[in-house]
Amino acid sequence: MKCLLPFIILLCVCCGASCRSAQAEDDNLPSAPSPNVAENTPNKPVPHNYRPAMPVTTITWGMKLRYAVRSTGSFRNFLEAGFVAGIPNLPSAPEQPQPPATITIDGVQNYANAMDAYGDAMDTWRRSSEDELRYRGRRFAVGLTTAETRQLLSNFVLPVALRQDPRYVSAYIDGSFSQRMWHAVSAIVVTRSDNGRLAPNYSKIGGTIAAAYLGKSVYAKEFDVPQLQTGQFVWRYTGYSLAGDLATNVGRELVRSAIKPDIEMYTSQGEATEDSYYPLSVGGKFFYWVRSTWGLRNFIQGALIAGMPDIPDQPAQPPVPNITTEEEALAFDAIFVQYGKDVQAWRDNLEGDVRYHERRFIGGFSESETQQFLANFALPATFGMDPRYIPLGSGHSGSTRMGNAFTSLVVGHTDSGRKFVNIPLLAGTVGAAFMAKEMYYPKLGVPELERNDVMAKTIGFNLGADGLLNLFGEFFIRKGF
Repeated sequence: MKCLLPFIILLCVCCGASCRSAQAEDDNLPSAPSPNVAENTPNKPVPHNYRPAMPVTTITWGMKLRYAVRSTGSFRNFLEAGFVAGIPNLPSAPEQPQPPATITIDGVQNYANAMDAYGDAMDTWRRSSEDELRYRGRRFAVGLTTAETRQLLSNFVLPVALRQDPRYVSAYIDGSFSQRMWHAVSAIVVTRSDNGRLAPNYSKIGGTIAAAYLGKSVYAKEFDVPQLQTGQFVWRYTGYSLAGDLATNVGRELVRSAIKPDIEMYTSQGEATEDSYYPLSVGGKFFYWVRSTWGLRNFIQGALIAGMPDIPDQPAQPPVPNITTEEEALAFDAIFVQYGKDVQAWRDNLEGDVRYHERRFIGGFSESETQQFLANFALPATFGMDPRYIPLGSGHSGSTRMGNAFTSLVVGHTDSGRKFVNIPLLAGTVGAAFMAKEMYYPKLGVPELERNDVMAKTIGFNLGADGLLNLFGEFFIRKGF
């Protein structure tokens, strides 16, 4: 609490200073020019620092609720939970003793004693590993519930109670770089009220601090994580979360700077269609590819290439019979030694099979990521072509729109708007499959995937997936350019 108090005071001071500075700038903004401003003031030049007055949009509690609900599935929440959980410290499993080369009563007895000790060591290793994983799981639960509470408080409860806008509204697109960076920083401590006036961002700051205290006082106790029931957790969570907001805001402004031409075209022209086409800038193509790198499609292709590992049952330990002679003892010793060999072989085969399918997954995932890079950025930037699927739009018949979805697999757009062979998609799909066959799979040690028929099937699967995605992009609403 002693460490947190100066931080809160500093934030309040920054809130007041930033609010006054931003409010002064906001109050000095000129009104939006009328349509005939050129006629009314033909000799009056527009000031260099002119910024059009932004319209005030009243955000209702229903809009705040929808915004909060969407934020509950944010990747940011799971990232914060992962940082709170930390990396589990799992020791290496004990090594299984090797069976004797020559079967004797004394040798097998020593081997049996070693196997008993190995079993005890394995039980201890399993319990300690399980305890460590469960502890990290409880920390993850504390982090996730705290992050979700922060979203609820900062994006709905406090904005409704205090009549504030919980959203980050991007900076004016034509502002200077320093102005946009200052906007990203000041948005941490300044927001707009429902009536459009600037005010200290009590919703974000208060929601973050309150969530941190709930995490310390309630969630850490309920999930039995005493290490997080400290004021240090409150201080660190508050600081790191607000720093994460700052990094997110700055990242948004940097991305908007790179795709400024595309934002301006989308704002003025709407979504690009066959009847109203405009190309992507190089920055737009780059971030179009970046967005595709975490697409679900990459993981699906990796999983399909990987397949399911075959996990057989562990060999059962043979029961000890009623031994009355030395011959019976030696016979059972041979059975027990074979059991040890079977267990070792089972473990080796299981580990080898899991690693084999893991290598297949890495190969399939890498191939999909390579295709995304070639088709969405490298080839479009090189040949001056558009990587997007350009829909016909609702002004055409359903059959025509379906036809466009599939013909676009082979016919694309140049940046000038001409129709041309879809080099990015076709060459990217074939090139990625060929690179996987000749480079990825040999390096990963999966020769079964180096066959020509596997490459042909992969190409067919990817083109079919692109056709389905085109259909979705044609008949369903797409967000952004």
